[in-house]
Amino acid sequence: MNPRQEALLRYHADLAAFATNMSHPVFLILDLEDADGFEIACQFEPNCADRRGAIRDTDAIPAYTLALSVDDANRFIAHGWPKLKRIGSPPKEFTPVLLISGGTCLSVLLPK
Repeated sequence: MNPRQEALLRYHADLAAFATNMSHPVFLILDLEDADGFEIACQFEPNCADRRGAIRDTDAIPAYTLALSVDDANRFIAHGWPKLKRIGSPPKEFTPVLLISGGTCLSVLLPK
């Protein structure tokens, strides 16, 4: 994991815990400075380029985040990163996080 990916995880750790729930327990972080992350975010947010610029202006790391169901997360993994292990039943004390950054998809469990 590179320093940018670590910073994205640290910055969004609290949000991941609060934004997820039982029906949407997986947190997705799309790095808007990463080509893959930006392309995927543009599918969810039509004004993604404007959003990236506004976040840059605040000196924060531009990212787009959302909560996913386990099924949606596994479809997402299968579509773009088939070698990544699929998500099973997440442990209650952790939040599964998918991070698209640095040309890859990282999967981590963050403690709640």
